Amino acid sequence: MDEGDVGGEALVELVRSAVADRSPDLIAAFRRDGVILWLNDAGGELLGYDRDETLGRSIAEFLHPEDAERAIALALAVVDHLRGSHTGAPYRFLCADGTYAILDVSVTVLDELLVAVCRPMRDHDVMDRVLTGLTSGASFEDVVALLPEFDLWRNPTARCVVRCQDDDGRLLVLGSVVPPAAGGEAPAPGSPWARALAERREVVDPDLSALPADLAAWAEREGLAGVRVRAVDDPRGFEPALVTAYVAGDRSPIQAHQYPMATIARMLDLIMRFHQSAGELHHAATHDALTGLLHRGGFFAALPDRLPGTPVTVLAVDLDGFKQVNDRFGHAAGDEVLRLVANRLREAVGPDAVIARLGGDEFVVVVLDRAERIAAEALADRIRGELERPIALADGTVEIGASIGIAVDAGPHHDLDVLLADADAALYRSKPRSRRARR
Repeated sequence: MDEGDVGGEALVELVRSAVADRSPDLIAAFRRDGVILWLNDAGGELLGYDRDETLGRSIAEFLHPEDAERAIALALAVVDHLRGSHTGAPYRFLCADGTYAILDVSVTVLDELLVAVCRPMRDHDVMDRVLTGLTSGASFEDVVALLPEFDLWRNPTARCVVRCQDDDGRLLVLGSVVPPAAGGEAPAPGSPWARALAERREVVDPDLSALPADLAAWAEREGLAGVRVRAVDDPRGFEPALVTAYVAGDRSPIQAHQYPMATIARMLDLIMRFHQSAGELHHAATHDALTGLLHRGGFFAALPDRLPGTPVTVLAVDLDGFKQVNDRFGHAAGDEVLRLVANRLREAVGPDAVIARLGGDEFVVVVLDRAERIAAEALADRIRGELERPIALADGTVEIGASIGIAVDAGPHHDLDVLLADADAALYRSKPRSRRARR
């Protein structure tokens, strides 16, 4: 430091002797030109530098190039016009290991000296990872598993659990390791989880008196003293999710969990709505709008070209007499017939088969892990029986038939195109035996 820094040194000492040395935040004092005059020990540790190697250098050296210009402009504005203090804004600081830490920076002025208080922005980091996961195709479970961090980085001795269901309805319990009941499994009447579900609000119990005796005993052994529970409605139609935070004695007062619990609830709602919308878009992109079955593109996307290591049965289904339905009753009636055909196919083949409408009145059914001719023919008979039942329309009753071709392959490697061609060939050989539409 030169002689012009003597006045600044007195102010720096005033800052240091008050709270700076005891704060866990980065606190720096620097001149109008950005030269750092003082940095607390916590600041050096936060960024990974020895404090002495930062003194006398410009603060711009430690800022991300995209943040440096606005940071300097803000500092000059605070000195020249705003005075007082400037509320926090996020900036990226260069760490000794070459990475960047996002810190919330508040600036105040003491005489002509600027003092910056920089707090870790871990919420920003977690949010960034959540958004990256959503937009990069990470699984629902992997993204939701990040959410307890909103609470745990603030309250590291506490417990935080998110209980919800993934897109397939599979139960997930993510976050701290706790007994199942401690995350809301089968909540007892009057428990925080039962009240949160019934009242759709956050329930705050500052002690353990509302917990079942065995759960209260576990919490006491773990040094926990209270619980907050929040129910989050699931827009995908599943039961509400539950967010649970346990207070770790006097070390994290129950009020300390209010903001992170609200943040977790908002982010969980965002994730569930994102997956709901993504699921709807994916369904629209891969399914036939009329029947709800996979369309041709969705079918080939759902099944790879080659199906290694599993027996396969393919049934090609073509409606007989459908054209007459359209000609006699109109296309609206034909659409209704196709919807009913799709429903009857689902009933006939069960939930484990892959069903698709390839176009017009052409359908395909694929059954994996089965390649017995007798079983395939029995399934074909069941499909015919379902499809040949009379169909009541607004203007009358129709009956249609179905031609079905079968291809089975028990070999270790299957070519889907070859199996479809074989099933199509078998279908057309069966055409003359099919029934025709009649009123």
